[in-house]
Amino acid sequence: MILEELKEYKKACEEGDLVEIADALCDMDFLVNGGYSIHGMIETEQEVFEEVFDSNLSKLDKNGEPIFRADGKILKGKNYFKPNIKDILNG
Repeated sequence: MILEELKEYKKACEEGDLVEIADALCDMDFLVNGGYSIHGMIETEQEVFEEVFDSNLSKLDKNGEPIFRADGKILKGKNYFKPNIKDILNG
C-alpha cells in the first residue's frame, strides 16, 4: 500500500499538484503510523523518529551541509552516529 501511495506522491510532484501531494503524504503517514500500532510501537514512535532524525543530521559537515558522493548519495560525515533504536524499543 505504501508503494502505491508513493507512486501517487511521485505523480503529484511531477504535476505540481499540491492537493494530491498532501493527500498522498497523509495516506503514507496513516500507513506508517498504522505500522507502528500493529507492531506495538506506537508509544515509542516519536522517540525513534527523533533518534533517526538526529542520526541523519550527524551526517552533515562542520558547516551543516550534506556531503555528496559523485552520484548524489549523501555520505556520512565524521560526526555520524548510528541511531540506537534497539535501546529505545527495549526501554
